[in-house]
Amino acid sequence: MPQSGVKLGVVLDRLESFYGAQKATFPSDPCEFLIWWYCGYPASDNACTKGWDRLISEVGIEPEKLLAAKPAKLAAALKPGGMFPELRAERVKEVVLRVQNEFGGDLAAALHGPIAQARKILKSFPGIADPGADRILLFAGIAPIAAIPSNCLQVPIRILGGDEDQNYSSGYRDAQRAIAAEVAEKREARTRAYLLLKHHGQELCKRTNAKCDKCPIRKDCAYFARR
Repeated sequence: MPQSGVKLGVVLDRLESFYGAQKATFPSDPCEFLIWWYCGYPASDNACTKGWDRLISEVGIEPEKLLAAKPAKLAAALKPGGMFPELRAERVKEVVLRVQNEFGGDLAAALHGPIAQARKILKSFPGIADPGADRILLFAGIAPIAAIPSNCLQVPIRILGGDEDQNYSSGYRDAQRAIAAEVAEKREARTRAYLLLKHHGQELCKRTNAKCDKCPIRKDCAYFARR
């Protein structure tokens, strides 16, 4: 990916100064994250959190409670999260059963080891691709991967002057390499980067109709310089 010359550390500091420190709105435990992920559809922080909050209040998230819940009750609890609550209820039960039967009830322990194997395990769950797997591994503290928000890939690409029209997978890897090169290989540093880039992509640096006139880093952004 072409480099704009700006240091990502400086960009992240400015974003944090503008937005404030960001906190994750999703669980860090791998199994709980998967349950949270199926709490909403289309999956988004807002949709998943709505379903998650209702699930906690009406059923609970303990494995024994989820497995004991009748499908109709589970689907009703997940309904605030959006479409296909019945299918998502099935997914939640499948996650719990798989974690118990295949991983001895401890998915996090099963993910410690080679990163490729951990990704393979996570991607075997419906709806989890590389970005989701990397997010789980990073926020669970299993590996300080340079994860990139899947729906905000445009943010680092634009800042660094990359090609937004390239293949998604290659764009994701390019963005990962850029983060890996400039953000310390520590969980705290890379979760901070992930959350700030994600928030910026949701607030101003949108995939369509980017609000560059309000952007706190526009003077350092290759995308803005080309407009």
